[in-house]
Amino acid sequence: MPEFIAKVGTSDGTVMERVFTAESEDALRSDLQSREYLIFNVRKKSGLIELLPGLGGRNSIRMKEFLLFNQELAALIRAGLPIIASLEILIERRKNQVFRKALMDVRDKVRGGSALSEAFQSQGEMFPAIYAATLASGERSGEISNVLLRYIAYQKTIIALKRKVTSALIYPAILFVLMIGLIAILILWVVPKFTDFYKDMGADLPLLTRALIGISVFVTHKAVFVAALLVLGAVAFRAWVRTPAGRLSLDRIMVRVPVAGGVFHRFAVSRFTRTLGTLISGGIPVVTALGMSARAVGNRDFESKLLDVERKVREGGSLWESLEATGLFNDVAIEMTRVGESTGSLHDMLTNVSDFYDEEIETRIATIMVFLEPLMLVLMGGFVVLIMLAIYMPLLRSYSQSAY
Repeated sequence: MPEFIAKVGTSDGTVMERVFTAESEDALRSDLQSREYLIFNVRKKSGLIELLPGLGGRNSIRMKEFLLFNQELAALIRAGLPIIASLEILIERRKNQVFRKALMDVRDKVRGGSALSEAFQSQGEMFPAIYAATLASGERSGEISNVLLRYIAYQKTIIALKRKVTSALIYPAILFVLMIGLIAILILWVVPKFTDFYKDMGADLPLLTRALIGISVFVTHKAVFVAALLVLGAVAFRAWVRTPAGRLSLDRIMVRVPVAGGVFHRFAVSRFTRTLGTLISGGIPVVTALGMSARAVGNRDFESKLLDVERKVREGGSLWESLEATGLFNDVAIEMTRVGESTGSLHDMLTNVSDFYDEEIETRIATIMVFLEPLMLVLMGGFVVLIMLAIYMPLLRSYSQSAY
């Protein structure tokens, strides 16, 4: 569905600009009016600026800040404070204006009679869908503070896994940047100085040297063109990825990349099983939890296959057989799910499956790093040696000819 940026005012005089998803501008205006917003303007979210990285995107709330809010909310509720009073206290402590305004809207809806889960769900994509479902399960059981703590533990596990993957990639990324920087210095600064020297020599240059000089001349004289081409390529790629077909294609490519694809595959599966286990433990029905977990997996290709699992289970099929039909899970995961489904301990088994995949991710990353770091060093040294060979080959040939 298309996204729109709407500037609206609330009943307490607050003016805010937020991103909404709707079928059309008229549908969005009708929805905002039914929620008693004063509409200033509505425009479709599109254009070149929004395709550039870091520009034009909707305001977001950092997960660390969101988890801190939930920890404080759980503590206040456990202390016996009413939800509205707890929200009032937490709103005053929020420095992020986007978060602050969203919480004010949540408070107003709760004060007006809405459930806390419904109030957060009405904020659209600003908050994760699993969060509203978690709150709903807590409202039904009367244990909101406990489900909040369970949600916090879930998110911390996901964040810790992401941090491990990111940390493992930092050193190779630094080596790659250094390699690109060193090659750029040689091509843009060193090679041009030797080019004038070669002209004075008047000798025939080897093919490798001529190719290097050609690259240097092109990059030096067409720097603006190359930069513009790179920017246009980045914008075009970002625009393509934002389309449903582009996102689906990219997700399929990522899990099929040699070596690294296995990490992306396992991370998506681990996130699905952990989300599913968290929702089921909170009292969410399996069918409902399957749909929400599929949409939280972060991979459109996997999402479509897992939504098919939701359909099969709704029609009466067993969970483990439906998961096995997707081809996304290994035999250990399927067997543990089957045991959990038959013994009534599905949540515990899904947690074990997630832990199993997390361990596999850590092992695979460690293995990749063992080979990736020396490979990067070899590539860096190889490029430098190749460039230096191209630079000094004419001098060595000239020296050998003069010796005879």
